[in-house]
Amino acid sequence: MFKSDTYFTAKKLIQWNIDLQLDLTSRAVKKGKLILKEDQRCDYFYFVIKGLVRVYYIDLHGNEITHWFAAENSMITSPFSFLKKEKNILYFEAVEDTDLIAITSDQLDTIVRQVESTEVALRHLYAEFAMLLSRRVMSIHTETAEERYLKLMDEYPHLFRKAKLAHIASYLGITPQSLSRIRKKL
Repeated sequence: MFKSDTYFTAKKLIQWNIDLQLDLTSRAVKKGKLILKEDQRCDYFYFVIKGLVRVYYIDLHGNEITHWFAAENSMITSPFSFLKKEKNILYFEAVEDTDLIAITSDQLDTIVRQVESTEVALRHLYAEFAMLLSRRVMSIHTETAEERYLKLMDEYPHLFRKAKLAHIASYLGITPQSLSRIRKKL
């Protein structure tokens, strides 16, 4: 998980929307509803104002694999689809009632052109996200399931009150049964 409020905040986005006449779209999504589906083009960079979004994909065996969670003050998109206009393979699901600001590529370009320091902030945002994702992938090979679970509990305790344990297990790269054994042991 990754908070982007060091670089972008709802307050800043709302102010830029007014100052730059961007016509940003606010979107309320009910718990359990999909925001984005596989093969659907991702036209937005989303800022999560309130709620929690699960980002997942379907593996070769038809299983849902939780790739990421985006909580309040996070930004999410399908990078291949939004930035590269390639086929989208991700699903975005509202884990709870969620409020989003949807930003198009053109609107993001306008912000970067018109607001000093946002280009640098966006580069830092991309770099930090890439590092976190890389660290998460490496943790699957360098940490035990129990270590990954404890780290997630320590850093994001609210996740365990909001997300299904099966989705958390998938995010940790373990089966729900393994997660149950770890929780029972601790």
